[in-house]
Amino acid sequence: MSEEFGLPTGVALGVGGIVGGGIYAAIGIVVMAAGVLTWFAYSLATVVVLCCAYSYVKVNEITDSAGGSVSYIEELTGRGTVAGVVGWTLVVGYIGTMAMYAYAFGAYGQMLLGVQYVWGLPFRPFLSVAIIALFVGLNVLGASASGATERYLVFVQAGIIAVFGLVGLWFGFSVGALRLGLSEFATGPIIAASVGFVSFEGWQLLFYDQEQFEDPQETLAKAIFISIPIAAAIYILVGFVITSLLPPEVVSAQPEAALLYGALRINQWLALAVGLAGLVSTASAINSTMFSEAIFAKNLIDDDILPSEMGDPDDDAAPTRTVLVIGFFTAAFAVLGSLEAVVEFASLAFIVVFGTVSALAFTNRDGTDIRTLPPVVGMVGSAAFFVMLLYFLFTRLPHVFYLVVVIAAAVFTVEAAYFKRDSIKEGIREVEKEI
Repeated sequence: MSEEFGLPTGVALGVGGIVGGGIYAAIGIVVMAAGVLTWFAYSLATVVVLCCAYSYVKVNEITDSAGGSVSYIEELTGRGTVAGVVGWTLVVGYIGTMAMYAYAFGAYGQMLLGVQYVWGLPFRPFLSVAIIALFVGLNVLGASASGATERYLVFVQAGIIAVFGLVGLWFGFSVGALRLGLSEFATGPIIAASVGFVSFEGWQLLFYDQEQFEDPQETLAKAIFISIPIAAAIYILVGFVITSLLPPEVVSAQPEAALLYGALRINQWLALAVGLAGLVSTASAINSTMFSEAIFAKNLIDDDILPSEMGDPDDDAAPTRTVLVIGFFTAAFAVLGSLEAVVEFASLAFIVVFGTVSALAFTNRDGTDIRTLPPVVGMVGSAAFFVMLLYFLFTRLPHVFYLVVVIAAAVFTVEAAYFKRDSIKEGIREVEKEI
């Protein structure tokens, strides 16, 4: 029997899941929307995320399921279609998240190598596809990085970012560059809290593997409520430093390079460390998310929420076909989509799912120890973020808005066709029984 994970491992995985690749891929997009008040945008998002996390923890306690949001919905509402919609949304959301990590990996690799084009084509997409292909191959072979390796990498990754934030704070103070920007307060930071919502996903992956933890409910609750504030402190600190050290036009020109340019302002060796940490962090995030999503998808296949053509649910590990399908669509997103489109689509997906679980907690609060306020904040906050993000995209990035709409329409069309097919098959079976 493998050794069960304790609280330190839970905290490490939680912090790594949140900060791992998100801070490299999404922070520049948040800075573009919030400007010098990026720290406030992350603070606001933290409040909503903590309330959603409270809802997850409490719903996990009152259910017999150990499979995350989809299982919770199916058990507490009995509505398989609603659970299916959430399941498909999560699958596509995780694909968007991995594409975001792969995009950032390619961007950092391109900048560190100093290569812009290969054979007349942009080098970044080659690197993005290469890292996805590597982890598809490793997962198919069952040789993906172990949980122990991931845990040790977390301390290195988060440590380098924390050092950058602290050194940047000292540097900014010494040159008189630090500024809170309260005089510039407007709606931008509030909208930006929704723009970078995907930055806070990752902690909920712990619920999929909770049988690996000792005393799962208590350990996960403590790990999540410790890891989210730690990750939030890193985001707030780094956002404050970057917007103090860099002009907005620099971030707008290359949002994926915001962290690297901020480090370059201080010291080239710090920039090298941040760049290398970015490569390791985004690669590690792709690996862990791909494995977790493949297992998640396998469970959905077993529940007839995803088509059986995607893989064999009886496989001991991640099904080969499932990994290949996930890898293909991740690569397509990373190559064909812009960083803004990938980040915003993933943010919308997780806003919907987190808000849904908060609504579950609210509707099941009677007769339990679930307090009313946190689920209400999670539910209302998620709904407000959803509307604000769509408004932001429609007014500021219409091409991204229409791309997100097309992707969502395609997903729901395929999903509806699949469930319709299953309902027809079920009807045929019932008729055959009567005959």
